[in-house]
Amino acid sequence: MSEANDRFLGHYQENKDKVFNYLMYRLNFDRALAEDLFMDVVLKAYSHFGDFDPAKASFKTWIFTLAHNHLVNYWRDRQKTESESLDRLEEEGITVAITEMAEDVSAHIDGKNIRKVLSLMADSEREVVTLRYLEDLEYAEISEITGKKEGAIRTSLSRALDHFSALYRKLYPSEPKAKAKR
Repeated sequence: MSEANDRFLGHYQENKDKVFNYLMYRLNFDRALAEDLFMDVVLKAYSHFGDFDPAKASFKTWIFTLAHNHLVNYWRDRQKTESESLDRLEEEGITVAITEMAEDVSAHIDGKNIRKVLSLMADSEREVVTLRYLEDLEYAEISEITGKKEGAIRTSLSRALDHFSALYRKLYPSEPKAKAKR
């Protein structure tokens, strides 16, 4: 195995679980879809590893940026496809009912309530909360990944946490308040 392959493998081993979890949270815990997109991200990272420059960003930031961009592309393409499909169905006189996505997380997993609340939040809110608190990234790293300024990240996170708290209290009024360090 070459030195570059060894380096990639080391970085991959160190970050694979974090990237996969990030995808799971962003995809409302759709494991099959997260696995598919995860493999796409890993293949892209491997094939472009020669472009990785540790002087510009850490490998963690670099691969999370790849994952973020891949998700943006996935959602954009999916939205376009779904919109075209809905338009075609409506033209044919078929009414499309929108149903809630069934919860895909087994009851024994810790944090079920938190995942439920996160699944109800907007993608942008879920992303910033996931990156900051579940993946433990710094504001500067989140800024690099999302392409937003650090101040905007702080503001978005503050608003997302307020929204999270309000949703949590509404869904689980008898539970202790969910708090995240700011």
